Formats: sequence, C-alpha cells, structure tokens
Amino acid sequence: MDNLAFQQAIRRIRWVHWLHYPLQGLLMGGVVLLAGQRAAVGPTLEPRLATWPVLLLLGGVVPLLGVLAYLVFRRLRANIRRPAQENLRIYLGRIFLRNSLLSLAALPLLASYAVTHQVFDLVACAGVLAALAWQLAPSAKSYQQWLLR
Repeated sequence: MDNLAFQQAIRRIRWVHWLHYPLQGLLMGGVVLLAGQRAAVGPTLEPRLATWPVLLLLGGVVPLLGVLAYLVFRRLRANIRRPAQENLRIYLGRIFLRNSLLSLAALPLLASYAVTHQVFDLVACAGVLAALAWQLAPSAKSYQQWLLR
C-alpha cells in the first residue's frame, strides 16, 4: 500500500468518525423523544410509576449490549501479517464500535430531557458528543500505534 492510498484510507476513516457522532446523536435523540412521548409523565405520582418498568428494562438492556459490543471491540486486533487493506478495515470497525459505545454516555442526558424538557440537557448532550468526537479523532499516528500494539 503506497502513501497516497494510506492517506486516503485515513481520511475516509476520519470522515466516518466525524459523521458517526451526529448521526448517532440524532438516532438516540429520535428514539428517546419517541419513547418520551409514550412515557407516562405527569404531575401526579401514578403516571411516573407506570414508566419505571420500561426504564428498568432499558437500564438493563443498554449495559448488556454495551458489554457485548465491548467484547467484540477487544477482539478486533491488528496483525502485521494481514494485508494493509484488511487492517484498515478492522481499524475502521474498531473506531465505529468505540464511537458507538462512547456515544451512549450522552443517553442519560437525553433521557433526562425526555422527562424534564430542559433545554440544558440537549445542549449538554451535544457538548458531550462534540467533546468525544474532538478528543477521539483518528489519525495516521493513532492507527500506527494500534497496529504496533
């Protein structure tokens, strides 16, 4: 693999990375807003008690899916003997899984917005996703470090 093809592959990985966070944020926001419309939220205690079983189910399913995704993430390892294209494809999958897992950190803020309708929760959620995207942007150096581990 020549230098130009490598740089193009890294640019494509960065493009997928930067596109991933807004798309997952919109997806999570849409799901939470749809679920929030169906949630029983009101001034009395009875409607809020009806929402707890669903919240407990989500509280159990999301960490379970996160653990499964983390286990797959850990198995995606570099191998110097593989062709360069395959290592780049595995690195892209690893970046995608990492971004998916870390984007779940904004889910409690979205759930809080669905219950309280405070705009600060949406702004904080967008801030968390932007900070994650900025801090974890892939580069040629991070790819090479992953390859050498």
